[in-house]
Amino acid sequence: MLREDYVKYAASVHNDGARFVRDCAAAVVPCCTLNSFRIALNAQSVVTESENLMGRAIALSEGLTDRSGMTKHTAVIEARMRMMDAEISAELTQLQTETERKHSVRPGTRGDIYNGYVELSQCGETTAEKCVLLIDEIISGVRDGNIAFAVPMGALTFMRRLCADYGAACAILKNGEGAELLCRAESREKYRGCLRAAASSQGVELNSDVSADSMAAMSSSGLIPSLPPVLFDILLRYERLPLGANQAESVL
Repeated sequence: MLREDYVKYAASVHNDGARFVRDCAAAVVPCCTLNSFRIALNAQSVVTESENLMGRAIALSEGLTDRSGMTKHTAVIEARMRMMDAEISAELTQLQTETERKHSVRPGTRGDIYNGYVELSQCGETTAEKCVLLIDEIISGVRDGNIAFAVPMGALTFMRRLCADYGAACAILKNGEGAELLCRAESREKYRGCLRAAASSQGVELNSDVSADSMAAMSSSGLIPSLPPVLFDILLRYERLPLGANQAESVL
C-alpha cells in the first residue's frame, strides 16, 4: 500500500477509535460503587492511556482528516461527564477542533507521520484490549450478581464490540496495511434501541424512531439524567462512520 493511502486510513481509524475507547472507559467511571472501586481505578487508567493515544493521533492527523471525529454535542457532553467525576480532558477536544481546521500536511513530515501511525497502532491495539478486558469484567460481575451497574448490558456489549473493532483495525495498521473502522448496522440499531429503552424506563418520553442526534441533544441538556451522557455521543459518532459491507457485519 502507498504510504499516502496508508496515512489517510490510519488517520481516520485513530481519529475515531482512540476517542471511542476513551469514552467507553469514561462512561464506566461514574457508575462504579464502593464495591467496584477497583474497576473504577482500572477504567480511569484506560481513560488516561487512551487520552495519550488521542493526543498523539491528533498531532499526526493535521491535514489528513475530511470528517470530524466529534459532534456539536461533544464539548457539552464532556463537561457533563466531568461534573460526574469522570476525569477527561477538555484541552484535547479544543486541540482536535483546531487541528481539523487545517487542510494540508506540513512539508517534509510524511515519513515521520507514517512511522508515527505504525507505532500508534501498536499502542492502540494494547489499549483497546485493556478496555475490552475491563468491560468483560463488568459484564461478568453483573451476570454473576456481584455488582449492579448503571450502564445497561446492551450498551456494555456494544462498547466491547466497538473497542474490539478498533483493536482489530490497529492490528492491521501496525503492519503497514490499510484498515477501516466501519459501522455495523445491526449493532447500531441494537445500541440505539438499548439507550432509548433505558431512558424510557426512567420516565423519559421518547418516540420509537427518536434519532441519535435528538437523544444526544437531550442528554447534553440534562434531560436524560439516568445514563452517562457520553453514551449518546458515542452512538451519534458511530452512526457517522462509513457503513460496512453486508449491513456492516464486516469491519475491516
